Amino acid sequence: MSPAFDAHHPPDEALVADCVHCGFCLPACPTYVLWGRETDSPRGRIALIKGALEGDTDITDPVARHFDTCLGCMACVTACPSGV
Repeated sequence: MSPAFDAHHPPDEALVADCVHCGFCLPACPTYVLWGRETDSPRGRIALIKGALEGDTDITDPVARHFDTCLGCMACVTACPSGV
């Protein structure tokens, strides 16, 4: 499976900006529920993406692992009032 985004296909900045950081996605996310780490939640991953887009965060192997742990279940989408 190819990555959802890379240097040639960056994430949609408008979609990243739509996150209002409400946290409704947290209890819906299996990886957040299991590990309890913000960086392994949808909101945390969006913050990492935003940091990368703004040049504040480098996508190193440890950072990329937070994206790799996403199960792709999309439970966060139904929980999100902003539709992110």
